[in-house]
Amino acid sequence: MIKAEDLRIGDLVIVNENCSLEQGTIGKVSEVRSTPLYKENEGSIGLKPILNDRWPWGVLCRNIDPIPLTPEILKKNGLKEDVVGEYYTKPLDNETHPLKRYLSVERKSDNWAVFIKYRIFHDCALLRKIQHVHELQHILWALGEDANIKL
Repeated sequence: MIKAEDLRIGDLVIVNENCSLEQGTIGKVSEVRSTPLYKENEGSIGLKPILNDRWPWGVLCRNIDPIPLTPEILKKNGLKEDVVGEYYTKPLDNETHPLKRYLSVERKSDNWAVFIKYRIFHDCALLRKIQHVHELQHILWALGEDANIKL
């Protein structure tokens, strides 16, 4: 389950039990509702299935789960695998930028650590430890990058 206040429009989540959508349906959040009416269920969202052009369905947040972040998802979304299964990078600036930055996603036991690194410096900045696709989407969005993740 994910609380409504932890989601934003465009996040990808999966339905964890049959409700208005079938269990296992992956969808994109189209609306977030956290009004008192939905409080006992941690909120409600509008969820548009990604595999068809159906309209968004109302789903209680207790009926959705986050999607775990995997090496396959990182590679499918343009992150280069520098160390097999452990270390992925993606440039954030063009090649001519003097302080070329890149996003680094590194496996840390059961979660991932996301860093901003610079090519010419040894220092880096830890942005956040994450486990799920929607958390990576939030980081990309905050950096002004494309947050539309392909699964």
